[in-house]
Amino acid sequence: MTTENVLINKTYYQSLLDDNKQSHPIKLLGDKFREEMRTEQPDLSSIRYAQGEVYFMNGDYEAAVHKWQFPLEPSLVPWAQKNIADAHMEMGILDLAEKFYHEVKTESLVLKSEVLLQLFSLYIQQDESNKAVNTIKEAVQLHPDYGRITEIAQTYFEDIQDWDSAIELAVNEAIRTQAFSWFEILQGYAEHGLTTNIDPTYFKDCLKTVIQLDPKRFESLLEVFWKSYRGSTNYIEWLSVCNEILLETLPDQTFTWEKLPQLFADTFFELISGRFLIREIRDVMNSHVRNWLTLSSANALSVSSAILAWDEIFPAELDANLIKEAEQLYAQSPAAHNGREEGLLIYEAIKVWAEKEGLLERLIEYMAPIIDHEVITQANPTTIRNMIKEAISFLMEQKRELLVSIKQDIQWNEERQTEIIDMEQQIRDMEKEKATTMITSFQEFKEKLKENMTSKIPKIIRYCSELVQEDSDFTKLHVELNTEMNKRLNQYLGKTVMYEYDRYRKQWLESCENEWRDSQETIDQLALQMNETFGEERVKLKGDFKVLEDWQRDLDRMSRGLILREEVNIMLRKNASQLLLKGAGKILGSITKNKDMLYTRYKNYIENGDYSDIAEEIIRPFLQQMESFEDSIEWDVNRFFTNSYDVLNVVNEEVQDEIGKLQHTLTTLLEKPEIYRDPLTLFELRLHHYELMNRIS
Repeated sequence: MTTENVLINKTYYQSLLDDNKQSHPIKLLGDKFREEMRTEQPDLSSIRYAQGEVYFMNGDYEAAVHKWQFPLEPSLVPWAQKNIADAHMEMGILDLAEKFYHEVKTESLVLKSEVLLQLFSLYIQQDESNKAVNTIKEAVQLHPDYGRITEIAQTYFEDIQDWDSAIELAVNEAIRTQAFSWFEILQGYAEHGLTTNIDPTYFKDCLKTVIQLDPKRFESLLEVFWKSYRGSTNYIEWLSVCNEILLETLPDQTFTWEKLPQLFADTFFELISGRFLIREIRDVMNSHVRNWLTLSSANALSVSSAILAWDEIFPAELDANLIKEAEQLYAQSPAAHNGREEGLLIYEAIKVWAEKEGLLERLIEYMAPIIDHEVITQANPTTIRNMIKEAISFLMEQKRELLVSIKQDIQWNEERQTEIIDMEQQIRDMEKEKATTMITSFQEFKEKLKENMTSKIPKIIRYCSELVQEDSDFTKLHVELNTEMNKRLNQYLGKTVMYEYDRYRKQWLESCENEWRDSQETIDQLALQMNETFGEERVKLKGDFKVLEDWQRDLDRMSRGLILREEVNIMLRKNASQLLLKGAGKILGSITKNKDMLYTRYKNYIENGDYSDIAEEIIRPFLQQMESFEDSIEWDVNRFFTNSYDVLNVVNEEVQDEIGKLQHTLTTLLEKPEIYRDPLTLFELRLHHYELMNRIS
C-alpha cells in the first residue's frame, strides 16, 4: 500500500515508472497503459490515477479530472475525489470544488485533515471567515498533531483578530501538549487585555496544569492574569478562581514565591479600600487571607494583623484554625516601623472618599481644631490613630445630616425650577404685550398714510383742470392731461408722502426701540434676581436687537414702492364720459365755435370726477407691503425673546438634572445604605489593622 504522503504530494505516479527509462512521464505511462491493455485481464486503475497526477502537475486539469473519474481501486477512490476537488479549485470553480470536497468519504485521519485544510483555504478565497474559522477548528479537533495545523489556526485567528478562538486554541493546546510555548502565547494575550472579558473559570484547568509543570511560569502567568482582571467586572471571580487553585496546590509546594506574597497583600488592601461593598468581598476573604498567610510565613505581621482585624469587625466569618494560627504568628512578630506614614495614608484615603461624597469641607472644618499641621508630621501612631478614629466617627454621624441636606437641596432646586417657569411666563406675557403695542402703533402709522393719500390723490388730479384752456388741442388733450397728472402724482409721492412716511417710520422705530430697551431692562432685572438666588451668574438673558436693524432695512426697502414705475391710466380709460370727451375732441376740436363747449365739459369732468378707484390703485401695492410687514411683527417680537427662552430652558434642564442626581443619591442611601456605610466600616477595619501593626492598645 502506497504511503499517504505520496498521495498528498501527487507523486504516486513515480512508483510506476522505470528508473532506467528517461522519457517524459506522460509517454512512459502511456506505454505502460498499452502494455497492460494487451494482458488477458487488464488492471488500468493505478495507471489512470497516475496519469491524472501527471496531467494535474502539467496544468491540464480537465484531463486529470477525466482520468480520476474512471473506476479505480477502492483505496484510491477517496484520494481521486479529493484530487478532482483540487483540480476545480485550481481552475477557480470554487463552488464545485467545495461540493467535491464534501463528497469525499474516508476513514483516514490524514485525508480528512487534508480535505479540511483545502476547504479552509477555499473559504479564505471566498472571504467566508465564519466558515473558515469553523473548518480550521474542526481540523484541529480532528487531528491536532497533523502537520502545522495548530500553528495555521493560531496565525489565522490572529490575522482576523478572532481573539476568542485564538485564546480557546491556546488554552486547549497548553493543556493537551503541556508545551510552554502555548502558555507563553496565552500570557501574551492576557498582557494585551484580550482575556479580560472571559469568565476566569475558563482558565482554571490551564493554570492547574502549569503550576504542576513549572511554578515559576505559573507565578508569571498568574501575575499577568491578575493585572488584566484588576478593574474589570470579573475581578472578584478571578480572585475566587485563583484562591481556589492555590488552596489545592500550595500545601504541596516547596517553591519560594517571589511575586505572589506582595500580590496578595496589595489585593487585600485594595479589597478593603472602599471600592467594593462588603458583600462582594466576603466570600473570597477566607481563602484569600489563608493563601496570603501560607505565602508569607517569613513576614507574617501584616497578614496576621489583617486576619485578626477582619475577625474583630466581622466575627465568626473566618476559619477558627486560621485565626488561631494568625494569633500565634502575630505574637511572634515585631511591631511595624512605618506607623506614621501608614496612618497618614489611611487619613488621606478617608479625605478622598469624603470629597467624593461631598463631605470634605465639613470634615476639614470638623477636624481643624483636632489637627495641628505643624505637629502632625511628627505625631506618634497613637495620635494618628485617634485622629483617624475621630474622622470616621464624624462621617458616621453625617449620614443622617446628609439625608436631610439632600432633601433640602431637592426642595431648593424644585423652588428654583418653579421660579424659572414663572420667569418664562412673565417674559411671555411681556412679549404678548409688546407685540400688541407695536402692531397697534404700526397700524396707526399705516392708517395715517392711507388716509392722507386717499384724500390727497383725488385733489391733485382735480387740480389738473387748470391745464384745460380754451385754446387747448382737444384732440390730444386727454393724453397730455394723463401725462401731467402722473407727473404731479409722482412729485407728491416722492416728496410729501415720502417725507410723511419717513417721519412716521422714525417715530415708530424709536417707540419700538424704547419698548425693546424697556424689555431688556425687565429681563436683566429678572436675571439678576435669579442669579442672586443661585449665588452665581447662571442666567444671562439678552434680547435680539438685530430685529430693529432688520425692521429698519425692510421699511427702507418698502419706501421704494412709493414711486410710480409706470404711468397710471387716469384719462385714457374706456368709461362712457371719457370716450365721449375723446370722441368729441377729435370731431369738434377743430371747429372754433365748439371749443367753448369742450372746454367747459373737460373742466367739469376733471373737477367733479370720482378718483377713489385711482387712489386705491396707486395706494394698494404699497399698503400690501405694509400689511405683510405688519403680519410679521408678532413673529419678530418673539425672535427678540428667543435667546431668553433658550437660556431659561437650558438652566431648567440643568436644575432638573441636579434634582435627578439628588433623588438618585437619596434613593440609593435609603434603599442601599451599605453604599455609604460599607466604606466607613472598611475604614474601621483598616484602622484596627493599623492598631495591631503598631501595637496600639
